[in-house]
Amino acid sequence: MNYKFALVCLICLIMLFSTPASSKSQYGKIDVYYNDQLYPGNSTPKPLLKIGEPFKLRFEVTCYKKNFLSVMLTSIGENDFDVIEGPTSHLGDFIDETIEANDTRVFEWTVAPNENWAGGSAPIDFYYQLTDLNTKKTLISGRFTAAYVTISNEYYEPPASTGPGTQPSGDTASPALPAFTLLGALAAVYAVYVLRRP
Repeated sequence: MNYKFALVCLICLIMLFSTPASSKSQYGKIDVYYNDQLYPGNSTPKPLLKIGEPFKLRFEVTCYKKNFLSVMLTSIGENDFDVIEGPTSHLGDFIDETIEANDTRVFEWTVAPNENWAGGSAPIDFYYQLTDLNTKKTLISGRFTAAYVTISNEYYEPPASTGPGTQPSGDTASPALPAFTLLGALAAVYAVYVLRRP
């Protein structure tokens, strides 16, 4: 009976420590997704991509009161990544709009590294600013790295299409978080030890 209780506690601990966190302040919060995967507030995806290999960045911005919101996707240079799809056609272009209290706005770009940083690494950053509608004062502004991309010297070749509605063969998965964290690995070892004890 004790091993079952220990196993339940272990599973609860794993779930507690593996729950993604979001970036929060008194004015709102921003959730960051890389290729549809939510990233914790203090972690940054670090993919290895080929020249022209697309990836998605999505930002869900929630404001706690009505404000004026400005956002932008940027990098070291404004031509380090090509925008394939998104609310702006170039890095460095602002999106400005009024956002209601407790409303969430979603900003999603599909971008691809070009030859500018081939053989090196470049950050792609998200800039945001909230401005009070009455006083016109900036309440909060910030910039954080949404992905730190290492670009190989190879060129990306899209998978060959085999017809409408079919999935391409081969491994086309994008880089993701490791399946096991150190805590998860230790928990698995402990669970095996507890279950094998006489």
